[in-house]
Amino acid sequence: MIKLKDLLKEELIAKVRGFEVFKNPKTISRMDANLRAISNPDGDLFVIESNDVIHSDLAKAVSAKGYKIPTYLSSEELVELTERGYIYWVRKGNSGDFYLGESYTFGYPFDDPEFKPAVKKYARKTKSKNPQYNFIAKSIYD
Repeated sequence: MIKLKDLLKEELIAKVRGFEVFKNPKTISRMDANLRAISNPDGDLFVIESNDVIHSDLAKAVSAKGYKIPTYLSSEELVELTERGYIYWVRKGNSGDFYLGESYTFGYPFDDPEFKPAVKKYARKTKSKNPQYNFIAKSIYD
């Protein structure tokens, strides 16, 4: 059960098509299964309550509020952003587990041995600010 005091602590930072975006939410239990999230190099997690919004729309909404979250157009750009600490996540079902988003599915360069250490480094940083969640350094589709 969600406690009122926990809801009041949630930091609502934006809306996308009427859906709320939170920074480092204490709980995601009332949010959709398979929702999307993005973490930044500081370990902040930006979560949108609906699974009907894609990562690029989430990134644009968060950036418009002063948190610079770059978007990408190619696999190479996604790898470069990830190695700088911007990671695109998908919640697995209704769990507290976040996996790399759908765009991380397509082989090289994501299978490059240097890629996963960068993901793990920033996942640990995000976990330190959001200990209630797990961040798994593999694609949601693996």
